[in-house]
Parts: sequence; C-alpha cells; structure tokens
Amino acid sequence: MKCVLILTDFSAAARCAAEQALFIAAQMNAEIWLVNVYPITPYLPSVGSAVLQEPTAVQKRHDSMVKLNREVRRLERIKLPGQRPVVRPIALEGQLAECVAGLAHRKKSRLIAMGVSGKSYGDMLFSGDVKTVLQQVRCPILATPGNRVSYGIHHVLFATDLAAADEAVIGDLVDLTARLKARLTIGHVSPRVVIPDFAEESSTSAFSQKIKSLYPATRHTSARATKVIEGLDTMQAETGVDIIALRYRKHPFWYHLFHENPLKELLNKGNTSLLIFPDNAVEHD
Repeated sequence: MKCVLILTDFSAAARCAAEQALFIAAQMNAEIWLVNVYPITPYLPSVGSAVLQEPTAVQKRHDSMVKLNREVRRLERIKLPGQRPVVRPIALEGQLAECVAGLAHRKKSRLIAMGVSGKSYGDMLFSGDVKTVLQQVRCPILATPGNRVSYGIHHVLFATDLAAADEAVIGDLVDLTARLKARLTIGHVSPRVVIPDFAEESSTSAFSQKIKSLYPATRHTSARATKVIEGLDTMQAETGVDIIALRYRKHPFWYHLFHENPLKELLNKGNTSLLIFPDNAVEHD
C-alpha cells in the first residue's frame, strides 16, 4: 500500500503540514505514518549527583506517544472528501534524517511532509531540517509553512532549469496531479537581458516542445527576471498556484557564494508550500 510520512515536532507549521498531507494521502489512497523523532538520551549520572536529571528514554518515548496520539485524534476530526486514510503514530529515537530515511525506505514512502521553519534550510556549515532529510531520502518532500490556510491542491508549478533530469520529475508530477485532479504548469525563469539571448530562447523552446510531446496536458509559462525568485513570484501571481515544485541538487559548500539559491530563499520566505524532489528520487510501484 502507498505510504505518506508526516514528520511532526508538534509546532504550528508541523500541524499545517499534517493537514495538507492528509488531503493528499486521501487522494492517493495512501496510509499515513505520523512520525516524531526525539533526541537520543545521554548517559545519566547517579541519582545522588548534583547534575540536573534528564528524562529517561522511556519517559521521552511515553511523552512522544502521548502527543502523537493527541495529534492523530485531531487529524481524525478533519473532514475529508473521499476515503479517510489510516493514521498510525510512531516515535523514534535518534537523528532526524537517519531515522526518517530508514523508515521511508522500509515503508517505501511516496511522500514525506514536514513543516517549514527558520531552521529548515540552515547555512553553509550546518544543514537545516528539510535539507538534511533531502540529502538522505529518495522520495519528494512536501514542505508546508505555518501560515497555510487552504489545504486543497488545484494547481502545481514546476520550476525547471531545463535539465534533462527534470523530465523524470515532470513524469512523477503528471501522475501526482492526475490523482489530485490538479493542473500542472511547467515554468522557466530566464535572465533579464538587453540583447536577445537566442541560445536561451532555443533551449527553452526545445525543452517545452519535448515535454509537450511526452505530456500534452501540461501547461507552460516563462518569465524574465534578474533573480530566479523574482521570476517565480511573477509566475505564481499570474497562475495562482498552490504549490511550487522543484528539484534539489547538492552543490559544493562554496557554490552558493557565487550563485543564487532559490530553494533556500523560498524556504526562508515561508509563504508557499514546496514539493521538493531529491536528485536520487525514484518511483515506487
């Protein structure tokens, strides 16, 4: 059976992510695993020590399961169109990315949902929650901001840089949007120039024609902007999309000293749900 993982730290953003993923899972006819990962319990000193006692592993797991079961009951009260997915809670001890990657592999997860926060991407030295999970899983991540007010998905914009690897991602999105009964638009942002860039125009046209030949129902749009994020804002305003989808590529630490980082900017803005495909994403039967 298809499986969706919802990661929660019980924050407002995590609750919004759970609600949006609940609607998607219902459309996909998938079961849900609601996951809370709590830190490994350190070595505890003796009872007579003056050091403040940490909660034990048993206490942490109990507290996690109490909160998870409360969240399951909340999700079960939400009205859904169609069949309601089964929501199962699971508490895991350890590092977030490692635990999630292992569970996603065992359950053959089709999607991982998590909330967006100020620590979602991180910086050059320390990766944030979304980034660390992206680097270890093989399925897309739905990152939902805490201010999300509508959970239905009617229109998805895929931001492409015309890479050949985007073709497989578009194929996955065609299948997903068909299940969600949503529209799919392929968008590309070209740099704003004074002199026409015929090579860029030719590449954009060739890519668009190839995608149309493979998936005739897809729509296509483009924008010219100084920065990619500006172009995406323009396309989002013109098309009224619910979600921006894009492919994550891992770069050397110095790369974004000289290049724009749209994923980081979108996560930091935190006003749009993102569907992020890792470079090693694969389809599941």
